[in-house]
Amino acid sequence: MQPLDYLVHFSNILLLVAYSVRDILWLRWFAVAAALTNIPYFLLQGTVLWPPILWALVFTAINLYQIARLYLERRPVVLSEDEQKLYDLGFRSLRAREFLSLSLAGEWKSAAAGERVVTEGEPVSCLCIAITGNAEVHKEGEHIATLKPGQIIGNALALAADPSPVEMTFAEPARYMRWSLPSLRKFIDGRPDLRVILQGLVNRDLAQKLETVLS
Repeated sequence: MQPLDYLVHFSNILLLVAYSVRDILWLRWFAVAAALTNIPYFLLQGTVLWPPILWALVFTAINLYQIARLYLERRPVVLSEDEQKLYDLGFRSLRAREFLSLSLAGEWKSAAAGERVVTEGEPVSCLCIAITGNAEVHKEGEHIATLKPGQIIGNALALAADPSPVEMTFAEPARYMRWSLPSLRKFIDGRPDLRVILQGLVNRDLAQKLETVLS
C-alpha cells in the first residue's frame, strides 16, 4: 500500500465518524475534514485529478456555509427588558429564539391612560399584549371585565372577524406589544411548527378569561 493510500483510508474513517454522530454541526465538521483530507491524494497523483478536487471544494464550501449558519442560530439569545417581561408573562412554552422572531413581527407601543385599542362596532385589526397597565372592557358604556398584563387583547374578536361588540381601553399608562393581523398571519404561515404552540397559548388565554368572567 502506497503512503498516499493512507489519506483515502483516513478520509473514509472521518466519514464513518461523521455518519455516527448525532449533532449535525459535528457531522458537517467531520465531512469537511474528510473532503480536505482527500484533496492532497488527488493532487499528488501522476496526473492531477481535477474533477474530484473541484467537487471536494464544492462540498467543503457548502458545509462551511451551513456550519456558519448553525453557529449563528446557536448564539445565546439576549432579550431586552420589555421582551423578557413579555416572555415571562406568557411565552415560556416557546424557545427564546422563537419568541424573539415572534416579537420582531410586532411592534412595541406605549399607551396613555384612556387610550383605546379596540373600538366598539369596528373589526379588530390587531392583537395586543400589555406588560404593564390594565385594560378595561366596556360594552355600551358598562364595564364588564378587566384584562391584566399578559392577557391577549382582541384574540376572540379577531377570530370571529366581526365588528367588535365591546370597547377596550387602557385604564392607566401601559407598555404593550402590538401585532397587526396580516403580519401575524404571515409569521404563522411561514412557521407551521409554531402554529400549534401559539394556538395553545390563545386557547389558554381564552380559558383564563372565561374563568374570570364566571368567577
